[in-house]
Amino acid sequence: MMAGGRSLEKIAATCIVTLCLACLHVTSLKSQLFTRVGGLRYTTEPPISYKTLYFDQKIDHFGFLQEGTFKQRYLVADKHWHQPDGPVLFYTGNEGDITWFCNNTGFMWEIAGQLSAMLVFAEHRYYGESLPFGPESYSDSKHLNYLTSEQALADFAVLIENLKSTVPGAQNSPVIAIGGSYGGMLSAWFRMKYPNVVVGALAASAPIWQFPDMVPCGDFYKIVTQDFAKSGNNCDRNIRRSWKAINNVSSSASGLQWLSEEFSLCSPLKNKNDAVTFKSWLQETWVNLAMVDYPYEANFLQPLPRWPIQ
Repeated sequence: MMAGGRSLEKIAATCIVTLCLACLHVTSLKSQLFTRVGGLRYTTEPPISYKTLYFDQKIDHFGFLQEGTFKQRYLVADKHWHQPDGPVLFYTGNEGDITWFCNNTGFMWEIAGQLSAMLVFAEHRYYGESLPFGPESYSDSKHLNYLTSEQALADFAVLIENLKSTVPGAQNSPVIAIGGSYGGMLSAWFRMKYPNVVVGALAASAPIWQFPDMVPCGDFYKIVTQDFAKSGNNCDRNIRRSWKAINNVSSSASGLQWLSEEFSLCSPLKNKNDAVTFKSWLQETWVNLAMVDYPYEANFLQPLPRWPIQ
């Protein structure tokens, strides 16, 4: 192997080891720093500064019928990047505006200086500003046909290869994929699918096997319920009781009116079907709160205090 190849391997290994040690360090301190009854105030608000760029992506990486392109948005922060060959931490964007994840993935901003790394946050197709067909992207199944994780992974691979070939000093930079939740699933799959593009992946809260016939379908909701059970006395029990209470109240017109007014709904509930939709909305609220039940103030889905379930 060439000397340059050995140097690249050494840099990549150092990046991965440092990332792993940093994760272990955070995990070991977590019980000391945060408890369910209080703890130190923590904020993910380091000085965040990035450039917003766009890259022409193929709408379809695998077929021949659709030859169109779209502008994929990505964010770059290279304040700490060491040239040449400094590592690149590449965030594999989730199902949302990439600025959400950029502003709430504090770990990448905290570790950038230690690794002398460039940070890249790539937006997932069909979200934020990365719309393959503009306003028509969600109009019908024909336009939605290209919203798949396979196409998104190909976007990331092409974008990274372009960055390494066009950014001076990045040609031999090791790239590590980072993501959380669905973005974490993408990071893990990215390393499996494109091992020639990324030297490793850090996947947080990434249920890569959570599919029918592989994981019991109720496991996710069991974990959500546990969060509420641990956060307040009878909290989970009261939510369980609420479903029957809503059924009882919504059985009359006056009850539907009371629910509509009590929850300040945008449009009033008119029948039992509306009440079912209302319960689904509440369920989504509890699920989202469990997913962002952070020990610090955050502004991800909504501005929230630390431990919002409490």
